[in-house]
Amino acid sequence: MLNRRAQLSTTVLCTIATFDLLTTIMLVMVGMREGNPLFAWLLNYGFVAFAVGKLVLLIGPILILEWVRTTKPKTAEQGTWVAVGFYALLYGWQIITLRAGTGH
Repeated sequence: MLNRRAQLSTTVLCTIATFDLLTTIMLVMVGMREGNPLFAWLLNYGFVAFAVGKLVLLIGPILILEWVRTTKPKTAEQGTWVAVGFYALLYGWQIITLRAGTGH
């Protein structure tokens, strides 16, 4: 599993998650709040705890998807793209909410 090249879907998912992490930290630094209660709680312990929590909740599912990919590559690929779609929709919704002035 570790010897294979990363799939485009996995790379896109990690890129969106990294962008989300960085922009959230930047927005929190200028006075915004984290909308997710779990991550808002982690922010109480600092940016390192927040980032570690985000990474753990990203890496865990990716490891599961990559393990599934070893036996059911099509299912894993579809699942990863579904995750990308949901993550992008949630991120986009938050941006729209922030721009409309109703964000946290």
